Amino acid sequence: MAPEYAMRGYLTDKADVYSFGVVLLEVISGRTNTSIKIKEDAFYLLDWANSLKEKGNLMELVDPRLEPKFNRGEVMTAINVALLCTNTVAAERPAMSAVVSMLEGRAGVQEFVSDSNVSNENMKHKETTTTQDGRGQSISMDVPWTASSASTADLYPITVDTDYWEKRDQ
Repeated sequence: MAPEYAMRGYLTDKADVYSFGVVLLEVISGRTNTSIKIKEDAFYLLDWANSLKEKGNLMELVDPRLEPKFNRGEVMTAINVALLCTNTVAAERPAMSAVVSMLEGRAGVQEFVSDSNVSNENMKHKETTTTQDGRGQSISMDVPWTASSASTADLYPITVDTDYWEKRDQ
């Protein structure tokens, strides 16, 4: 669940992008988000993925049952796209049309910079200061926020002539 929705009830297209990123990590790893405690430093799948990213061991995330039947380049693209989608700052998540383009290979994968610990701590602090007074007052966010940051074409790109399937079979 996207942090902005879990903490404040803000539901936007960027929350859907976050959820897609988590589902993509579940598919790649063969695990559910909270299935088991993977390592001492991570309970959730996303925490484990970020920890592996910091250590430079992202391929450990891949479900061992897939060995050796997967394209390493495609898997790395999918993992990096999933990490982009799960950025704690909603404004820094890609639009779904950009996600599709990256997964199809029509666009390069943007560089992911993990600052999730700082962002999560900042969000926890803000949530605490909001709920302690019991008045439920609204707070402003540090990043630009809009109810919808995508156009209809962004949310529903229609490309009948996509060559993704032809390129994949080569």
